[in-house]
Amino acid sequence: MTLFRPACFISTGSILIDIPLHVSRVPMPGGAITGASSGPVVGGGYTVVSAAARQGVPAALAATLGTGPNSARVRESMRLDQVELLVEELVGDIGTCTTLIEPSGRRTFITTAGVEGEPQREDLESLDLREGDWVYATGYDLAHYTSRGILADWLLSIPDGVGLVIDLGPAQPDIPDQVLLPLLSRATMLTGNDLEMSRLEGRLGSPDAVRRSCSQALIVRRTGAHGCILHPVGGGPIEVPGFVRAVVDTTGAGDTHTGVLVAGLLDGLDVVEAARRANAAAAHAVARSGPAQAPRREEIDAILLESTEDGTEDDEGPDGSAR
Repeated sequence: MTLFRPACFISTGSILIDIPLHVSRVPMPGGAITGASSGPVVGGGYTVVSAAARQGVPAALAATLGTGPNSARVRESMRLDQVELLVEELVGDIGTCTTLIEPSGRRTFITTAGVEGEPQREDLESLDLREGDWVYATGYDLAHYTSRGILADWLLSIPDGVGLVIDLGPAQPDIPDQVLLPLLSRATMLTGNDLEMSRLEGRLGSPDAVRRSCSQALIVRRTGAHGCILHPVGGGPIEVPGFVRAVVDTTGAGDTHTGVLVAGLLDGLDVVEAARRANAAAAHAVARSGPAQAPRREEIDAILLESTEDGTEDDEGPDGSAR
């Protein structure tokens, strides 16, 4: 007998340890600057799965961790957020991402690689996916030569009834057509910020070409402080307004948006209400330093209540609130 379990958000996004450095500017080649940091934090693909978990929905990680101290830090965060690990660990450790954060919130990344780029085919094929689950994949893993083949083949094999959400991110140009196009056709949701979506439109030829390539997908275009624009399957665009917050750090705001949006759908919300909650969560995230800053369900409720009472939801915010 198959035991019932609730639908789950499952992330394949590789996890890194983030080392955020606040700088006055990015130095010129050969230059030097002084940065300020509060120390390393769990980042990378952890932000999206923690965002979903903090909404109270089942969330799990299907990305590779190792046996070293970086991975131990991740497992402790997973314990606190009640995120389940679904795959076996490898000998070694995950890498790091040093992030230079300018006063505007703009970020520059310097990444080192580790076992996070080595998904194991047998681990993925052993996952017990059920109808109603959502699987998340990121462009970084689809671009990297050590992970894209195994991951893309598995994503294309996931059963009908399981949602597939893809965030191509800035790595989209490095994903080969033979990997990208079949995944767009299989996707249930495609999400990206305004610049990333524009670059994909340029690659495929037009916004209509993107919609044709993602004919079964809800397309989510994140527009910073303005919120997001939804393109449902077979429907016209829907603008969902954002929330005004002073920008401290935009790291992880897009992943926060995605995790909360999918969590809303898992909770049975319609897509507009789920997107409204995601907009509120992303606004909360940009007002704090570092990744994995997703608010919990009750914090989003408070933001929504406040916006209803003072009418701030429709105001335009600073351009730096990109997510």
